[in-house]
Amino acid sequence: MVLVITAGAPLGLNPSAARAAEESGKADTKRVLDFQEAVRIALQQSPYFAKSALDIDLSRLDESDSRYGLLPSVSFRTRYYVNRPSNNNVDVVTLPTNPPVVVNQSRAVPQAYSLEFYTDSYNPLEAYFTLQARKLVTQMAKFTHIQVICEGIQRLGKMFLDLQALKELVDYQNKINDLARKNLEYIENRVSLGTATSLEVRVARQELEVAQAEKKRLESSQKKARENLKSFLGLKPSEELSLDLHDVRRQILGTFDSNTATLDQAKSRSFELKVHEIRKQLQTYNITVAKTRLLPSFIAGVQNPDPLSLTAGGGNNLFFSVGLQVPVWDGLKRVRNISRQKAILKQFGAEKDLKEMDLSDVWEAAQGEIQEAASVLKLSQGQEELTRLKERQADISYQSGSIQLPAYLEGQKAVLEAKKATVTKAMDYHAAVLKLRYISGDLGHSYVDQSSWQN
Repeated sequence: MVLVITAGAPLGLNPSAARAAEESGKADTKRVLDFQEAVRIALQQSPYFAKSALDIDLSRLDESDSRYGLLPSVSFRTRYYVNRPSNNNVDVVTLPTNPPVVVNQSRAVPQAYSLEFYTDSYNPLEAYFTLQARKLVTQMAKFTHIQVICEGIQRLGKMFLDLQALKELVDYQNKINDLARKNLEYIENRVSLGTATSLEVRVARQELEVAQAEKKRLESSQKKARENLKSFLGLKPSEELSLDLHDVRRQILGTFDSNTATLDQAKSRSFELKVHEIRKQLQTYNITVAKTRLLPSFIAGVQNPDPLSLTAGGGNNLFFSVGLQVPVWDGLKRVRNISRQKAILKQFGAEKDLKEMDLSDVWEAAQGEIQEAASVLKLSQGQEELTRLKERQADISYQSGSIQLPAYLEGQKAVLEAKKATVTKAMDYHAAVLKLRYISGDLGHSYVDQSSWQN
């Protein structure tokens, strides 16, 4: 199954994604979208993939031009002569008699116009190798498009992680607001009983206002994240968007294990390295094309007699001609161009090592981000457990009457704040794992069938 985005370029999907696309049919955003469905819709209509898809179409057009270039281009030229050189149109002819007899013989007058079909300079070897180079350019555009798809899927996954985290943060903040509201009500009741001061009421009211402001901030961030997702999916602002944010980590990361991923796997699946290898092959063709330009070019044509000729016979005859166009002197530009193309090929060889080194650096940095995020997450989980134990102590003290309600509510608030911190750190950790999955090539391998792009 092949999905088609609005730009018109086919997207090869792996079998599972293809079956999901076939069963889904036309994009339907009214139902609840999980990550898989969101990827399908993005591949169909996201503007994020439009430019690279059009680059494939443009490369195919250039390839078609080169394919037709295997045959020489033919042009037609005609010209009408208003005036021509004067001519008596009579030839003197001596008859082979005894004695010889001299007579006048009329000569046919050439037409007043010229007709000519002619070819441009044609080098078949240059045309052939130019076509092979264009095929590589098309393949390079395909791999670049796949790279853009992989980047887009990673970006989409990060959006889902953000939305899940924001949803949990809003839920926890609502509970914090409820605690602040209970605390304010308790203080106001104590004021009415004369056991609390107005300052305590102001403090409690300010805490509630701060909690409400934090809720508005989170809701604003949540709304902005949803709008960004709709824009990425190519949806209109008025279209409804319902998301399935249950267990987003499993939806996005699947069975990927960051501990088993290897740098060699990342190198073998890196589309950036594949594109560079194609560019290297392309440069070898550029060298060959530069060499073919040292060879003579063919020219051919068909034309009628020249109307300006004083000796040509008349009639409607057409005459065929072939010839060679040989480069003689151009300041050795063609020779220097061969050296130039060879030097560029050497540059590509050096750049490959640099790109592999860059990939290794990116890989190590991603591994470091995962380790750091895992440590921070573990610390946050430990702090959450500590606040939970303290909240349990406060609950026991409150039930025994050792502390009042505000102190007990403060313990519950600390637990909720710790949970919020854990949610944020967990999102950072999963985002780091997602980044490594993208770098390793596992993310693109799961959604894009590379074999469908080979032809």
